[in-house]
This record gives sequence, C-alpha cells and structure tokens, in this order.
Amino acid sequence: MLDFRRSNWALHLFVVAAIGCGPRGEPSPRPLATADAARAELPGPRVALRAAVPPGLTGVVVFHSDRENRSKLFTLDLATRAVTPLTAGADHHDVEPAWSPDGRRVVFATTRFDSRSFDLTVAEASGAGVRRLTSHLAFERNPTWSADGQRVLFSSEQDGTQAVFLVALDTGQIMRVSPPPERALMPAAARDGFRLAYVMGTDHGLQVMLHDLRTKAIRPLTHGPEGAASPAWSPDGSRLAYTRLQREGTGIEILDLSTNAVTSLAVDGLAELREPAWSPDGKFLVASGSSRSGPSADWDLVLLEPGAGLAVLLTSGPGNDGAPSWALP
Repeated sequence: MLDFRRSNWALHLFVVAAIGCGPRGEPSPRPLATADAARAELPGPRVALRAAVPPGLTGVVVFHSDRENRSKLFTLDLATRAVTPLTAGADHHDVEPAWSPDGRRVVFATTRFDSRSFDLTVAEASGAGVRRLTSHLAFERNPTWSADGQRVLFSSEQDGTQAVFLVALDTGQIMRVSPPPERALMPAAARDGFRLAYVMGTDHGLQVMLHDLRTKAIRPLTHGPEGAASPAWSPDGSRLAYTRLQREGTGIEILDLSTNAVTSLAVDGLAELREPAWSPDGKFLVASGSSRSGPSADWDLVLLEPGAGLAVLLTSGPGNDGAPSWALP
C-alpha cells in the first residue's frame, strides 16, 4: 500500500528516475528551445522563524494533510490561525487542492471514486457540492485553474506518458496541452491567459518550461543539473516561484522574468522548503517546510515574505501538511 504521507513527492521522484528515457527506452528528446543566457543568482539572506504573523494578514489557505491518517483537505484562516477540516472520510485520500480564481470553488485529486487511481473533482469552498471531473484509470494529479476559471489543467498518463491536459468544466471535454512525446506535469497558468508553466523532462532532468499558448513556443525557464518543480506564478505574472530540487533536499527560488534574476529563499531551522503558493496580492508566499530531510521529514506550512526576510511557521504538530493554495476570504 502506498504511503500517502509523501505520495505526491514519491510520484515526482518516480518521474525523475524515469524521465531519462522515452516510451521505448530511447533517450529523451532535447529541450524544445535553447537555454536562456546565464542568469544572475541572488541568494537571499537566511532568515529566522518568527512566531507571529504580520498584523492585518487575511486570507484562507487550503492544503492537504495526513494529520488524521488518510490525507484530507483542511483550511487555515490566516487571521485567526484556525484550522478546519474541509473534506472527510476514512476510506480515501484527498490531495493537491487549488482555489479557483474567484475563491468560490476548490479543485483537488481524490481516490474517493476509485481506490485504484486518482481522479479530479471540484467542490464549493465549503467542501459541499462535490462534482467529479475525470474518470480515467490513469492518475490525474496536480490540478490548477485556467485564468478564466472555466477549465482545469492537470497532469495524467492517459496518453501513455505523463502529460499536461485540460478539462472544460461545462462540457467535460479533455484535451492534451503539452506536446507529445515529451513528458510533462505540474502545470501553472498565468493570469494573462496565454502563458503556461509546467515541468518537463529534459536531458538535464526536470525543468520548468514556459509554453506560450498563442504561438505554441516552448522554452526553458530553469536550468541546472538538479532540476526544478512546482512552478507558481505571481498574481501580476512578473515572477515565478518554484521548488529547486537539490541533492540534499528541496528549496524555493523566485525567478524575476523581467531581469532573469533568481533569488533563493532560506530559513534558519528549516532543512527543506517546497510547493510555493503566492498570496493574492503577491507580497507573500506560503509553502511547505520541514526541519528535517529524508524519511523523517515532518512538513508544516510556512509563511514567507521574500522582500522583508520574514518567515512564520503557520502549522505544527503531527502529520504532513502540503500543497497550499491561498485565496481571499
């Protein structure tokens, strides 16, 4: 039986291991575009964890956690720090939630319909009105919303290899977005409606790619031998946060698309950071962090303010909290 305490990242590691070969074992194709010019690396200052959130902070973060055994969805009210269950049930897993652009709905992956695989479902912000979006035996994971809130992008192997798809909420029609035969996952749509970031397998491991939906052009946004994952657009589309995959664990970097500068975030007392999500105003990030690496990691939610060097632990205690998504109340 899979250990869903770390299943999301177990899946990523499986993809990393498999990504070097194509469907029949041939070498993977070269990246679809040449690499950008060398970019400036700007390591951010290491900051200490604080106990109090900034005054006036508002919003609701939805996340998954196995604090009650099987993974379920919870919400965190940032003003009160109150954590409330959003989904329930002892016989299935709910993971990887994402708020709709208007904050009225949440999409997530679940095994509630078929214990053999993950399907996608959408529900009201209260957790009521659950509606199934996909029904394929291939695992559907990493759901995220299109800018207009009318479609959901996700990753799946329903074509035989990991790829990015979208499903229209009104018709249920599914179409592939990332080009075959490249393997791709973890989509993130910019609010301008035409830029899509996702993770693709290259000769240099997993890297974040930029896909222009108007021109169909694809180019790499990240480089380096250790790979990158979980891209997240800032609300204004000027920056991209992502998880940097490292030999010793994971970290978070922010790419400024106007200057090509990359800033690394580091927090004293946290060995790992991953899965960044922006606040609606683009001032803060919420991420998953752990004081330990490896099998003994214990993931909690962390508030980060990159410009001010602020880091606050938002959750604690047993269970692994991850895949946060932030919306206004």
